[in-house]
Amino acid sequence: MLKGCQKEMIVLQTKENPLFESAYFILRRERPRGGPASDMLAEANRLIGAGSGYLQKRRRFGRLRPFLWGALCGAAICALIFLLVSL
Repeated sequence: MLKGCQKEMIVLQTKENPLFESAYFILRRERPRGGPASDMLAEANRLIGAGSGYLQKRRRFGRLRPFLWGALCGAAICALIFLLVSL
C-alpha cells in the first residue's frame, strides 16, 4: 500500500493516432525545472509518433510467423500419422 505518494503526470488525448486514444506520462521528480510545458508536450507527441510506426511494421509481419509454425506442425503431425499407419 502506498501512502503519501504524489506523482505529476501529463495526460495526452489524441484523435490523429490510430493506435492510441490517450497516453499517460508520469514525470520524473529529478526533471529540470523551469522548462516550458510545450517542450514536454512536444516530447510526448514525439514518443507516441515514434512508437506507432514500430508497432505497425511489427504487426504486419507478426501474423506470418504463427501461420508458418502452424503449417509446419500440421505437416509434421500428418507425416507422423502417415508413418504410423504405413507400418
